[in-house]
Amino acid sequence: MTGDSIEQRLQCLVDDLEIRRVMQDYAAAVDARDWTVLRTVLADDLVVDYHNGRTIVRGGDAVVTYIRENTAHLAWQHHNVSTYRVDVDGDTATGLTYLISHQQIAEDLSHLLMMVARYDCQFRRRDDRWQLSRMAHTIQANNFVPHQSAPPSDLDIPPAVRP
Repeated sequence: MTGDSIEQRLQCLVDDLEIRRVMQDYAAAVDARDWTVLRTVLADDLVVDYHNGRTIVRGGDAVVTYIRENTAHLAWQHHNVSTYRVDVDGDTATGLTYLISHQQIAEDLSHLLMMVARYDCQFRRRDDRWQLSRMAHTIQANNFVPHQSAPPSDLDIPPAVRP
């Protein structure tokens, strides 16, 4: 941004924040199962590479359907996303977002699925809003861990945070 006008620098900041918000809205909508909000952040011609290349889904509507069907078995999920990089070039951008996800299967509340992944994304501005236009979801680690309803007996847990 060196040498750019203040207007150009401000636009870069606004674009950066709006793109980060796309990823936050994506994660929050998936967790809330708010398919209407989810659809608003997805381009019509979106292409998503899920699960390290095992599944390619094309189209915003198809992605919503895919997520809905593949999360129906969950009691709940929580996506914690952190966008580490956004690079804007006019009306297109790329970004890298890291994910830590916790999920609980409705039929087995004894374990949590913990996943670490990354989203390599491309974004496009249309009609003055940013949307995901391409995304690769790369799982780096996942693990089922026992869910404990009570802390170990030798710990002194304050009453405000006891299960």
